[in-house]
Amino acid sequence: MNDIIKYILIGLIQGLTEFLPISSSGHIVLFGSFFDIDNLMLVSIVAHVGTLFAVLFCYRKRIFGLIKRPFNKTNLNLIIATIPTVIMVLLFNSFLEDNFSTHTLIWGFLISAVLLVIADFKKDSYRPVTKRSSLYMGLAQGLALLPGISRSGSTLVCGLLVGVEKNEALDFSFLMSIPVIIASAVYESIKLFSTQITVNWLGMFLVLISSFIFGIISIKLMLKIVKKNKLYYFSIYLIVLSLLILFFR
Repeated sequence: MNDIIKYILIGLIQGLTEFLPISSSGHIVLFGSFFDIDNLMLVSIVAHVGTLFAVLFCYRKRIFGLIKRPFNKTNLNLIIATIPTVIMVLLFNSFLEDNFSTHTLIWGFLISAVLLVIADFKKDSYRPVTKRSSLYMGLAQGLALLPGISRSGSTLVCGLLVGVEKNEALDFSFLMSIPVIIASAVYESIKLFSTQITVNWLGMFLVLISSFIFGIISIKLMLKIVKKNKLYYFSIYLIVLSLLILFFR
């Protein structure tokens, strides 16, 4: 496969799966073996930065408002949501990486499928995000450390289960991704650049642009799907994908 196409496809996979509830990490792991590319970790970091830019673009007005009023309730809730995620990453990330298997990925996809069905059948609530719901959504975000469990799916479902209005829960889920992606990118970059690497700058640019473009598409698509209560479509996809992995592994 042409290297240019490979870089674009990696950005496409990351951009679409980061915000659709089907687990970006699970799909990168699943399809990563098809991409014979040097410095795949660096490519993954750049792809995540592209999706970060997608969130910043789609929520730019709200983010500017949060920056202008730094001591507002939403910023406090974001801090509360980020703390348990960071703690869970520090405690369990190395263990999960060392004990990863295809079997783990299958179970992660199936758990995500069940969560999405729950979200579709949850009765609508009209409460805003609170400190309590922020904490629970932060814990749910930490669950996405498990391969195959969707970050956006788990945080959305958790928000709905604790009574947050679905559009509020989804918006907050997207905003929650900003500090996590930044922290992850900085941490992985420090580890990576402590060793000597050769960078394909054209490839990095293609990954960045494609993940940014498809990240925007993913965000807008997810907003429409949640309004129509059609998340079970993704449940079907994840179940079929799990069966295929089980059959071909």
